[in-house]
Amino acid sequence: MNPKKPLRSSLSQTKNINSLFTKGLAAWKSDPELAFESWLIHQGFNNHSINVYSTQWSVFVKWCRNHDVVIHNVDSTHIKFFLNSLVDNKLNQRQRYLRLIERAFDVMIDSITHEDKANDVRVNPVRSYQVLFDPHWKQAQHNDETFFYTRPEREQLIQVMRDSCALGQNQLLNNRAKSLRRQIRDRAILTLFLMAGLKVREVLALRLKDISIKNANTLWIHVHAYPDRPARILAVNNEPANWMLEWIELRSQDPVGANSLVFCSQKNQSAIHATTIARLVRDFFIDLKAQAPRFGMVTAQRLRNSYAASLFDAGMDPNDVALKLGYAEVISAYRLFEAWQQHEAIHTKQVLPNGIENT
Repeated sequence: MNPKKPLRSSLSQTKNINSLFTKGLAAWKSDPELAFESWLIHQGFNNHSINVYSTQWSVFVKWCRNHDVVIHNVDSTHIKFFLNSLVDNKLNQRQRYLRLIERAFDVMIDSITHEDKANDVRVNPVRSYQVLFDPHWKQAQHNDETFFYTRPEREQLIQVMRDSCALGQNQLLNNRAKSLRRQIRDRAILTLFLMAGLKVREVLALRLKDISIKNANTLWIHVHAYPDRPARILAVNNEPANWMLEWIELRSQDPVGANSLVFCSQKNQSAIHATTIARLVRDFFIDLKAQAPRFGMVTAQRLRNSYAASLFDAGMDPNDVALKLGYAEVISAYRLFEAWQQHEAIHTKQVLPNGIENT
């Protein structure tokens, strides 16, 4: 048995949890320490890791007992008070505990049978804590991974994309405006972020052979596998497909072959750099940011997150969203889903699954 690396949440681990540990929620309720240790053993962690993780989990379980908190009823406020109780309350220690507790609750929640899930809807209390209370998590730049634009905001972004090429056709250009060809190219790039959920490197790697045109309103995009992500095929339909096809038609007028890049620089047909994409996205929506400062700096990551949010709006399960967007770790989809749930609860004045009432 190969020793496991430190706790991480991946698609493969999530798919195998029930087959590795099938005692169900009752085991967690009766003896959460034994349940967690059993899961660690089934996962193949070495003895040292099992001892370390079990000890940390026991600290949290004992805190719950001392405060008359039943383990399966823990919410974000309990997480906050527990972290504040740590003797050596350093950020790195807090993060170690958060990661471990988050993983344990993922396993615990997944152990709920399909029959019970209909009446026992839960979210991970660690993610609720992060969204509600953790200033470091909220302010950190890398937490772009949980920022998304709402449905009305997405409509505003899409309207800017509609208007951009019409402005070019009418020659209503200002000093920083681009040629119509470049505007069509940039809009196609943004389409893949906001309406298909691709990553920057996936867009930059696309070849003409990776796009199959089914009809005037539908095309298929083959996104190649990476060491940390599986290959996937995405369907693009209707207006987004039209915008993509408009660029592909222009691109086909160049001396290209099936292996040519879909997107390249206009000067020498070379690959576009990722920093160019960042600047492209920022500048495309710069007027919208000036009119509505709440949009902040528009980034490819935020557009991709917004596509995931649109899937949540449509009722898609986070596991399926993780597959559709090619997340390396399914936990990324669940963190975004938690942020989406918090937003929905606040705007509909509902009680959150963890029992916190929004007023």
